[in-house]
Amino acid sequence: MKMASYKVLGIMSGSSLDGVDLTYCEFKNDQNGWRYQLIKAETIPYSEYWIQVLASSPNFTDTKLANAHTEYGRYLGNITHNFLLKYSLNPDIIASHGHTVFHAPERGFTFQLGEGQAIADQCGHTVVCDFRSKDISLGGQGAPLVPIGDEYLFNEYDYCLNLGGIANISFKKDNKRIAFDICPANQMINYLSGQIGKPYDDQGKIARSGRVNHALLAKLNKDPFYTLNPPKSLSNQYVQDQFIRLIDVFNDSIENKLHTVTEHIVIQISNAIKDSKLGKLLITGGGAYNTFLIDKLRELIPPLEIILPDKQLIDFKEALIFGFMGVLRIRNEVNCLSSVTGSKMDCSGGVIFYP
Repeated sequence: MKMASYKVLGIMSGSSLDGVDLTYCEFKNDQNGWRYQLIKAETIPYSEYWIQVLASSPNFTDTKLANAHTEYGRYLGNITHNFLLKYSLNPDIIASHGHTVFHAPERGFTFQLGEGQAIADQCGHTVVCDFRSKDISLGGQGAPLVPIGDEYLFNEYDYCLNLGGIANISFKKDNKRIAFDICPANQMINYLSGQIGKPYDDQGKIARSGRVNHALLAKLNKDPFYTLNPPKSLSNQYVQDQFIRLIDVFNDSIENKLHTVTEHIVIQISNAIKDSKLGKLLITGGGAYNTFLIDKLRELIPPLEIILPDKQLIDFKEALIFGFMGVLRIRNEVNCLSSVTGSKMDCSGGVIFYP
């Protein structure tokens, strides 16, 4: 289905478990390339029930996980249906990332909760989902996927940094788009904030009030992940097993731990772009609101102009790009770059479901 323009609903659920991002966009293609318009976007907060299900799903039995896969698909289909009715919207397709339960490319598999047929039947629209599996079957990491959008929609920026549960970056090197996960980010910050009853560290104020724990910082910086060359990706499970467990071992105040993990994030981002020249760095994701983190970043990467876009793009860039990936899949065009993931070849990833 090749058309000049597409109206698409992108659906994204990240590791922070704050809710489902729904982003209704229009993508147009002409002789000047692809352009987008972000028309309507909203985050549907998770109920306590869904927070519990998603947080504990890696430990489910096979049967319970299969049931959750379908149930969560129906849930996504239902909130999608309500969103479209609320704003009188009629998309050509729905593109759903799902919620990552397992991501183990080194073992040849990945799994995102949210069964595509259940979404399609519940909302009555064509659905594209399971964007990662094909790349993994071709020997790739299946991540990051967002760089295809950076290549076509945000190529005026030299670097695109996403500060979500995990920080990742995308840029051109030797005329090829490369990208990789840098380090845990909001997952560590939100975990520590939760220990004092807060969902996150507002503007990094708590971290700013603390001091660096140099022993913890040194241990964090020595994680084996940082010795790997791209392509590379971090799983939520690895963050829990390695980083969160390490943070828990140290006996220090939450303020000091937050200051330390923020310092760690900034150091690792700086290491990832240490060869940067003058240029523009676009920052999106929830971490863009962490003033302390951004201030520390400005200190370490002076050659780059940091661009913080409007709130809609900060919050919904990932969901927007998954919508774009759905368009490319429907057109049977490349939406996953081997230069990013390390797979044998570029591919058009995603499974299509019809209601």
